[in-house]
Amino acid sequence: MVWDEIQCIKEQFIHFIKNLMMKMGKYLWLWIFVGIIFFGCGGNGTEGEENSHEDGDLDKTFAEETQISDLKSEQKFEQEKEKLILDGWEEKQIENGQLPACYNFIPQKGKIDNFLEVYVGSGTDIAIKLMNLKTDKCVRYVFINSRSTYRIRNIPEGKYYLKIAYGKNWLSKVENGQCIGKFVRNPMYEKGEEIMDFHLHYVSDGYKVPSFKLELDVVSSGISNTFESQNISESEFNQ
Repeated sequence: MVWDEIQCIKEQFIHFIKNLMMKMGKYLWLWIFVGIIFFGCGGNGTEGEENSHEDGDLDKTFAEETQISDLKSEQKFEQEKEKLILDGWEEKQIENGQLPACYNFIPQKGKIDNFLEVYVGSGTDIAIKLMNLKTDKCVRYVFINSRSTYRIRNIPEGKYYLKIAYGKNWLSKVENGQCIGKFVRNPMYEKGEEIMDFHLHYVSDGYKVPSFKLELDVVSSGISNTFESQNISESEFNQ
């Protein structure tokens, strides 16, 4: 019914224009063209459905392009990982805990019952170095999987900062008798700017043992943690 009304209005409009043309001449041709386009762009419900389908096709095309892009990214990642494996790198599933001493550090333990507790969210695994502020030497180097909590215990008295590697798919390699490791999926590295003081705090009736808790994660908008930090390179992390 709506389409019939539009057709009727269209015919009346054309008839009206023709009459005007006889009176006013050729200057009405532009308005005739515009009028026909205007009414021609209308239509019945079927045409509206076709427009809806076109929108759906666009959404589908966008989704397909996103899937193709994700697939290409995954293929590129697998190719890069394969190159590293051919170059001597090895991928292993690592449990929470201290990495071997071959990772260019000398593990140091104190006698004080203190700890640094680290909670890691669902977006990343981490490798974390506890660095002595005075010597810039790593005294503990641990790996912590996503969705887990780990305590670094018996830290020697002193002041420390952290170096942290975030990512997935940890690969390791032995070079010149030393182990090196890195994440190959979404790697990020940072250095903590906050200093943790593990010296005993002496008070009038004895002393207090300091301990610290830390929450780390990676979300879509970037790194999420509970302390101040700055980004560093992979080479700076491995120093």
